[in-house]
Amino acid sequence: MSEFKLPHVEDLATNSKLPGQLTEDMKAIEQEDKDDDQALSDEVADRKKGDGNLQKQIDDLQERCQKLEDQVKQLQKGNDDHEERLKKIERLLFGSETITVTDPTDDIKASQSATEISDTVNNEDGSISTIVIS
Repeated sequence: MSEFKLPHVEDLATNSKLPGQLTEDMKAIEQEDKDDDQALSDEVADRKKGDGNLQKQIDDLQERCQKLEDQVKQLQKGNDDHEERLKKIERLLFGSETITVTDPTDDIKASQSATEISDTVNNEDGSISTIVIS
C-alpha cells in the first residue's frame, strides 16, 4: 500500500481558495478510504477462498487417514489369521512347544506354500508318516 498524501498540506491559502483546497483534501481522503475498503474486501474474499481450499486439504487428509486405518485393520486381521495358523501348526507338530521364526522370509514362505514334513524317528515299524500343511 502506498503512502497517502494530501494534495494541499503545505500550500494552503488563507484567502478565498481555502474552501476549494479543503474540498480537494476531503475528496482525496474519501477516495483513500474507499480504496482501503475495497482492498480490505478483496483480502477478506481471498482469505475465505483460501479457507475453503484449506478445508478441502483437511478433508483429503482425513480421507487418507481413514484409508490407512482401514489398511491397518486389514493387515492386523491377516496377521491374526497367520498367528492362529502358526499356533495350530505348533500344536500339531510339537504339542506344547513353540516355534521361534528367526528369518521373516521363512514366515512368508510358510504362509504362501505347502510344507511337507516327514518323521521316521518315533515309528517302531520303520514306516514313514507324512504331514502336509497348507
